[in-house]
Amino acid sequence: MKAYFRLIVGALVLTGAARAQQFEQFGLAGKTGTAMHLFWGNLYAATQDSGVYRRYIGDADSGWVHLGVPAKSLNAIFAFHTFCPVICWKSILAGATLDEAMGDSALIYFYQQRPDTCTKKGQWTAADHGIDRMTVKQINAITGTAVCLPVQDFVTALAAGPAFIGRSLDRGKTWQQVWQQPLANVLTLVSKKQSPVMRLDEHVWAGGSLKDVVSDRFKPLILRSSDSGETWEDRSPFNLGWDEECHALALDPADTNMVYAALTTTIIKSKDGGKSWSIVLTDLQARFTSLAVNPARTQHVLAGGVIADNIFLLYESFDGGEHWNKLFSTRSVKGVSSMVFDPFIARDPPPRPQMVYLATLGTGVFRYTLATTKVEQTQDVPENFRLEPTFPNPSGWREITSLTFHVYAPSADQLRVGLMNVLGQEIASWRVSLHAGEQNLLLPLEQTKLTAGVYFIRAEWRSQIIVRKWMVVR
Repeated sequence: MKAYFRLIVGALVLTGAARAQQFEQFGLAGKTGTAMHLFWGNLYAATQDSGVYRRYIGDADSGWVHLGVPAKSLNAIFAFHTFCPVICWKSILAGATLDEAMGDSALIYFYQQRPDTCTKKGQWTAADHGIDRMTVKQINAITGTAVCLPVQDFVTALAAGPAFIGRSLDRGKTWQQVWQQPLANVLTLVSKKQSPVMRLDEHVWAGGSLKDVVSDRFKPLILRSSDSGETWEDRSPFNLGWDEECHALALDPADTNMVYAALTTTIIKSKDGGKSWSIVLTDLQARFTSLAVNPARTQHVLAGGVIADNIFLLYESFDGGEHWNKLFSTRSVKGVSSMVFDPFIARDPPPRPQMVYLATLGTGVFRYTLATTKVEQTQDVPENFRLEPTFPNPSGWREITSLTFHVYAPSADQLRVGLMNVLGQEIASWRVSLHAGEQNLLLPLEQTKLTAGVYFIRAEWRSQIIVRKWMVVR
């Protein structure tokens, strides 16, 4: 067989020693991180009760600098630079839950500090003018972009909370409401700048939930704006069942139409700007909270969250969400609340391993160092597990008596398949032994009571999970 080259990537789950080497504490031990933002080599972390911290990640010996406590409960953070016009000033917007009894004075706070060579520290000031504090009590997310010109800079910021999205064109000094829905709760915002010189051209996505008045339950809400938040389109997924909220969104840096969304127990993906969605991962024991796409390798995606008792949970995909590896769960580390890739590592000379930073709900910040990639010659073709349905989709509910698949397994092992309804309830399951290589698989349905509707087929082989949507019609 003709030799070829393959990429060998070290995994976090190989051994305990490898895990300790690649996943390590990065400070703020014992603290709950609520949000993080990485800007120009500085990692900013908002914490519960303890305020905002900053750490320069270009220096291994750098520690966290405490920037103060603007509010008792912080939920969101966005950092940027301003020019005046020659000297660069570090600036932060932090979103909070308003608690006037604890001394809070605003929903959003602004921090500005002169360059690090200056000894004068920055100060926090209220920055929510234009937001009605009587109706808006919490800011869940803040995002934005900055355009820096030789003599002036422009900063577009967006903030969101229950029933509300606001926009500021002056670094948070004043805000204008650009979207509202009384029954909605916006939990996440993400933006992508299209041009380095235009001011109002970024794509912005918002995610959360929308409550149904009749049933008192909620469904996922996803919105898209292509004009910096001035107008919004509803791109919410349909037929995903109730009680799913969108907790995080992640955009492909190279494709404005490619977007991932983390719902409560499901990761979904759209290739057409949210017009249609496909399920790429389901874990009914999980509560997903965060997503991140590798800017250096856009097929590399991380999904973080928690499982029972607030235990750390992290999934990783190297093929754009088609297959996932569950890295590990450990009771010594609390669940993930926020995570960011370091976009600058890949271009720093000399080349260094790329890193991901993860804030947790009680055990501080951790750093996941991706294994360095090397090239080696081999005769064996490494392939992932594959499962392709061969039955009609949609299917007639009285006509189909079995589920049939064409399967490829890299090696012999057990396969578990579950059939779930839109409520996430497993109504049938099978466990079969696969041999290595291509094969056909038949799963009988005679004992399964089906009605017309939407179902999900979840196949798990080792740590790889594939989810397929199946429609049954009359």
